[in-house]
Amino acid sequence: MADSTNSAGSPEISRPYWTRSLWVNLVRLGVIGGFFLLWEIASGRWIEPFLISSPSRIFTSLIDNIQSGTLMEHSWVTFKEIGIGFPLGALSGIATGYLFGRSRTLAEIFEPIIMAIYGIPRTALAPLFIVWLGIGIWSKVGVVFLLTFFLNFFNTYAGMKQMDQEYIDLARLMGASKWKLTFRVIFPAVSPYILLGVKTSIPFAVIGAIVGEFIAATEGIGFFIRLSAGVFKTADVFVGIIVLMFMVIVMNKIADMVERRVLQWQTQTEHVQIQG
Repeated sequence: MADSTNSAGSPEISRPYWTRSLWVNLVRLGVIGGFFLLWEIASGRWIEPFLISSPSRIFTSLIDNIQSGTLMEHSWVTFKEIGIGFPLGALSGIATGYLFGRSRTLAEIFEPIIMAIYGIPRTALAPLFIVWLGIGIWSKVGVVFLLTFFLNFFNTYAGMKQMDQEYIDLARLMGASKWKLTFRVIFPAVSPYILLGVKTSIPFAVIGAIVGEFIAATEGIGFFIRLSAGVFKTADVFVGIIVLMFMVIVMNKIADMVERRVLQWQTQTEHVQIQG
């Protein structure tokens, strides 16, 4: 294999990891800093502040809402809705996808029904959950559950269908019990699909909670954003959005740690460099 060369014809020497990491972080900070600086300048000079607010106003509003306790109260309500609905939806979706993958009869009977329900926009069902479960947290838990369930179901079911039957047959020949077959063979084999479904459903869980709070609620970040937008408090709207971003980031980080733990047996591949 020919060595890659630079424009001078000498072998290319890859940068040390810490050098590249430092360079990437500096560029990232520069892009973010430049964006916020341009935003601050544009606010009040080129665009009306009540339309886009400004980073300084948003930061002041964030501190004020934290000190008053308002932001923490609304955040805790939304966190409870996601904290209950997300794991219930994920576990139910994974279990259903596993059962469908194990039973052809079950899949043939219920797969068209699930596909029909999946074809309905889930957010359109949010008003029904409000009618059935009231304007408290349980209606939002129901919406979060529904959005989370389908993504985890389809990813797990896809993983079960893609699994090599030879693994199962070999485990049975070696005398593996049903418990060992499930947790030592099947779940490790489909774990990349399961974890992909969990990570993909994280932002949808947050969307479900916020949609429910937009429709009918007296507390929660969605209610906080809707109330702030109604009185043109743009800075408060951005504060609510920042809280939601923080929730998604934290949940993704936790999912990444779980993924590294579960998939530590899997060979990690660096970015492939294609040379012309």
